Amino acid sequence: MVIMEEYEYVPTTPWITYTLIGLNVIIFFMELLDPQIVYRYSLIPVLVLQGQALYTLVTHMFLHADFIHIFSNMYALWVFGDDCESVFGRKTFIIFYLVCGVFAGLFHSYFSVYVFGGGGIPCLGASGAIFGVIAAYAFLFPRRPLRIWAYYGVIRVKALTFALFYALVETLYAIFLGPYGGIAHTAHVGGFTTGVIMTFMLKFTVLRGKEIPP
Repeated sequence: MVIMEEYEYVPTTPWITYTLIGLNVIIFFMELLDPQIVYRYSLIPVLVLQGQALYTLVTHMFLHADFIHIFSNMYALWVFGDDCESVFGRKTFIIFYLVCGVFAGLFHSYFSVYVFGGGGIPCLGASGAIFGVIAAYAFLFPRRPLRIWAYYGVIRVKALTFALFYALVETLYAIFLGPYGGIAHTAHVGGFTTGVIMTFMLKFTVLRGKEIPP
């Protein structure tokens, strides 16, 4: 699935988005040179809930399992992140991104241990933070059209419709698969939920009175 915007709002250079992409790529190549990085800095839910290795709530979102993993995440950040950064501003955007990633990790940890009875499987990837960015994009630009290239053709859909459908699918996966299957769907749901809450908080505080393009 390939997603493209029909148009975008980027009046200034999105340096935070570019920096995040660059950091993730650099760290990925560091992982290839030293695979122990993954084991040292991935999030282990049961440890986090015991108050151990809390730094992994941040570090896990800069690690990726393979090329497809990092490419898909960084592509999504490139598509949706620059517009959100342009509206939020650089400082607010980096805080938003990190908070979404941290709460995605906490959400995943809680459900892995207390709901699904696991918690020993490492979690890594920027997906939780990026689902927060997707949520922000959807509620900042709800009517903006996206083009989605899928196996069965091209679909034109509004950003809010796409995001809500994607969130619903991830929620169903989270319910039926839990932390298993190799994808942390609960982290995706946690990141998206955090993104929605933070976006509405920002719209009534930092962004109050600011004109946001369609």
